[in-house]
Amino acid sequence: MHHADQMAYIERMHGMARANARDDGQVSHTSVEEYFDTDRFEREKAVLFRKYPVVVAFSAQLRKPGDFVANNDSGQPILITRGTDGKLRAFLNVCRHRSATVELKSCGSNKRAFVCPYHGWSYDLTGKLLGITDGAWFGEVDRATHGLRSLAVAERCGMVFVVPTALEPGQSADIDMDAFLGPVKADLASWDMQDWEVQSTTPIRPRMNWKLVIDTFLELYHFRYLHGASVAPLFLDNITAYERRERHSRFAVCKPSILEVENQPRETWRLRDHAVVLYNLFPNTVLAYTQDHCGVFTSYPVSPDEALINVSILVDPVERAKKPESYWKTNQDLILAALDEDFTVGASIQANFRSGANRVQTFGKFEKALGWYHQEIADALR
Repeated sequence: MHHADQMAYIERMHGMARANARDDGQVSHTSVEEYFDTDRFEREKAVLFRKYPVVVAFSAQLRKPGDFVANNDSGQPILITRGTDGKLRAFLNVCRHRSATVELKSCGSNKRAFVCPYHGWSYDLTGKLLGITDGAWFGEVDRATHGLRSLAVAERCGMVFVVPTALEPGQSADIDMDAFLGPVKADLASWDMQDWEVQSTTPIRPRMNWKLVIDTFLELYHFRYLHGASVAPLFLDNITAYERRERHSRFAVCKPSILEVENQPRETWRLRDHAVVLYNLFPNTVLAYTQDHCGVFTSYPVSPDEALINVSILVDPVERAKKPESYWKTNQDLILAALDEDFTVGASIQANFRSGANRVQTFGKFEKALGWYHQEIADALR
């Protein structure tokens, strides 16, 4: 984030903290059926998780030629690899012979070719069909049209985005990330994680709709009660400043030190010293930038009542070298403890949706990021 924006956030939140004021907006609602309706769920998968770029890997996992990552989280079998030409490519991880999974490992390095474990058909790092076992006897196959099916892929700010729908012949595999990220692209560039390392990734399967998982990240209102013994003491109560950034949103949550900035030279002000800066990247990713790391949270649909969330901690290697591994482990444990609190309550919310007690979820004026998010989803599904 540019320094001018950081200064504006600090001034805004300092004023809110001094006045014990809340960010203002409008009360909004979303139907509880959107969290469990089967038809709605299938539309979300078909549109949001087939036509939009989603985060499936990190640059740190794909630095060298022959590095690869296999990812099934979107419901599509995806294989991403770095070619000998340095180019990143993505494919459906499906053999063109009999549809077996080609690469069974979740990640690896020094790969020269992918060999299907079923009949041994092989593919190079560009997806080209290299070999057919007993090819002289197999029969006529046009190898040029039987390579792995390509997917659109892009690498931006340490993250790898894929659109999980197979491209037709001649279609470009590029994603217009400038258009997709819009107003947040400059921010992400300024926080650039291209050289950061993945300190940890933890998959969790909460009994919650995937959108309900994202909801838990978009307000601080619940911290006083739910996280009183974990992360709530690290922040001022419900002091959060929001901005809508087209289909995405940007917001910052205050630490107590915001009250002391008036005693510090303005040129030394740095937002991450006094707040956690978050981005809700449509449709399913939340980034949380702290003083020395970034939490990346991706929520994927499993069923109307179950999600998969990957909790990844990315760290600048310079920062990582300054602190023992025990520090990063303690930080990870704190995040996971808070999420366990969120998801325990979230599972009860998901179960209660069908009770008939409420027809809508109500979002208060200072919970406006939730209203924005659900409006963007509704617009995308139209």
